[in-house]
Amino acid sequence: MTVARRLILSIVGFSFIVTLLSTGIQLYIDYRDYLADIEAGFDDIKETRLPNLTHNVWVLDEEQILLHLESLINASNIEFVSISDNNQTRWLSGVIRSEKTLTAEFPLTLANNGHLFELGTLKVVAGLNQVFDNLQEKAVIILASNAVVIFLIAGFFLFVFQYQISRHLLTLSNFARNIKLESDQPPLQLIRSQSSDRADELDDVVSALNLMRHNIETSFLALRESEQYNRMLFEQSPIGLALNYVDGQFVDVNPAFAKIIGYSAEELSRMTFWDLTPKDQHEKEIFQMQALKKKSPTLPFEKEVIHKDGQLVPVQVSYHLLEREGLQFIGTSMEDISERKASEIALAKSDEQLRQSEKMRAVGELTGGVAHDFNNLLAVVIGNAELIEERLPEKGPEHDHIKTLISAATRGAELTRRLLAFSRKQMLTPKVTDVTQLVDNMADMLKRVLGETIEVITHYDENLWKCEIDQGQLENAILNLAINSRDALGATSSRSGRLVIEVSNTIVDEDMATDQDDAKPGKYVMLSVSDNGSGMSREVLDRVFEPFFTTKPVGEGTGLGLSMIYGFVKQSGGIVTVYSEEGIGTSVKMFLPRATEKESEKVIEMDDQQPQTGNETILVLEDDPDVRELTVLQLESLGYNVVQAHDGQSALDVINNEEKIDLLLSDVVLPGGLRGPEVAQKARQTKPGLSVLFMSGYTQNALDSHPEIGESSLLLNKPFRKKELAEKIREAIDY
Repeated sequence: MTVARRLILSIVGFSFIVTLLSTGIQLYIDYRDYLADIEAGFDDIKETRLPNLTHNVWVLDEEQILLHLESLINASNIEFVSISDNNQTRWLSGVIRSEKTLTAEFPLTLANNGHLFELGTLKVVAGLNQVFDNLQEKAVIILASNAVVIFLIAGFFLFVFQYQISRHLLTLSNFARNIKLESDQPPLQLIRSQSSDRADELDDVVSALNLMRHNIETSFLALRESEQYNRMLFEQSPIGLALNYVDGQFVDVNPAFAKIIGYSAEELSRMTFWDLTPKDQHEKEIFQMQALKKKSPTLPFEKEVIHKDGQLVPVQVSYHLLEREGLQFIGTSMEDISERKASEIALAKSDEQLRQSEKMRAVGELTGGVAHDFNNLLAVVIGNAELIEERLPEKGPEHDHIKTLISAATRGAELTRRLLAFSRKQMLTPKVTDVTQLVDNMADMLKRVLGETIEVITHYDENLWKCEIDQGQLENAILNLAINSRDALGATSSRSGRLVIEVSNTIVDEDMATDQDDAKPGKYVMLSVSDNGSGMSREVLDRVFEPFFTTKPVGEGTGLGLSMIYGFVKQSGGIVTVYSEEGIGTSVKMFLPRATEKESEKVIEMDDQQPQTGNETILVLEDDPDVRELTVLQLESLGYNVVQAHDGQSALDVINNEEKIDLLLSDVVLPGGLRGPEVAQKARQTKPGLSVLFMSGYTQNALDSHPEIGESSLLLNKPFRKKELAEKIREAIDY
């Protein structure tokens, strides 16, 4: 449809709407006038006809009543009248013919001798059919006359617009549609009767089109040269380049891009870059696409693409957001960094192995020297203790004490042998070991090390293999990991602590062995120690096996625990890995080589080091019976009167029943709901002057969470020697 026709239709439509509105308004006004006339007729009946009619009804002159009613029917628009009394019609005239009516009712009231008589009601019904017929005739006349006027005006406008504008617009559009670049096409001219010195808007459009043709031709030549140059760069570039639709469909690729991924350009035309992206990297790719919408180009980043042979190729990629022909495209530049990555990995692995080797050698020299000197000291202790043992009677109480001394010194010597084994100055003594039996034998000791607030969970697979390992070193490794877990769990008070020990059979394949230093494929027994503690950051995890590296405060950690585990497992031919997430927890896995021997050695049970102490009337509160018995013996040997209790409630019963108790010697963590500080607080309510000495295996801030017991309470760290116990007892009583 031409512009002229659309313009005429717009004018006609607008005029039609205006006509309808004006006609509607006029008809509404006329309608209101008709209604006003009818209302005026009702008023006239009330003023002039009603008194006479009332009189006739009073005198019951039916002839005059009917004449009055007939005269009302003859009035304009009145179709029906009636007189009723007590809802019964007595006289009526006329028939209601109209669907729409107006009704008026007038009471017939007569006053006589001071009395008011109700004679009935006059009902007058006016029909509106004649009103609507008049309005319809008037509407037809108005619309017909306006339609003729609109038709004449529209025809005039159509003729003028066609002659003055439309034919020239067609000329302009044909010229623009048939522009031919690099041709002898003449410039655009319009055939008009108007003089050339009186230019108007059409002349301006003609000049603009001629200038546009010139500019387009100039730009076309420059663009063609640029495209030829860019195509040469695109094809010859050593960097892979590709053009994609925003949905990832490939539009074009250069030879370098096709070479990186192994597909031809034709094959890629039926693929998207999502086909080349591993599924586990889709989320990262979506993030890059979102970043591209905000800022183009994206910063170069590294990723992996899937080669035609299925291998993953490391590449460095950046994306550009491009527009062409009104469409958006994604430009991709890709560089194969396989050789660089391989070199970096090899160099980093070599550096790490060298660094680790140097640090382990330094630790070995240090621990070897310390162990050697300590062995000399232990030799003196054990030798002198054995001489004393020979001179004491076999069944005397002193003989048992000397045996305990020799046992502890022997275990110290065992520890130095382990240090020498770590420093590789002493051969390890691997034995075919049932790891589950070893872990079960350590269960009681682990519970004492971890405390009652940490739950220890063990899980063993069925038909587990034996492994060939140094049992003492493995026990020490598990103990170190348990202590580390305890510290990590202590930093997360928001949830209950759990230490999970798992044992299972595992086969290490070539890929996993390649990722680990000096690892060999084969069958292993996997021992995992996991906790739900505070976890480690990426920076800490990278240095976790470094000798002397520790996250604990100064004086509370040597930084050798995990390093010794690493050296022990590696020397045993195994693998050790650590996985950790901050706020989630840590899992250390030791892969121990499967034993080839058929017979297994019985696991050597660990001897627990029992704390020893001793002096006045002292209440000993300790839930562990062995520790409690030893502490009582030490105190009695120092001359104190001793009473004992195994939990908080029994201790409170003793305090209430005993007249004199000078000191409460209590463990911090107790079963049964009452902890040591809570027992002390309740005890001081009964005996305000009671001295309190706590003993605990927790060496850091054991009483910080209980300020209510005051600063006068002292803490004795487990394990303690008899001399330390005596000094702390005296200090607590004399405080």
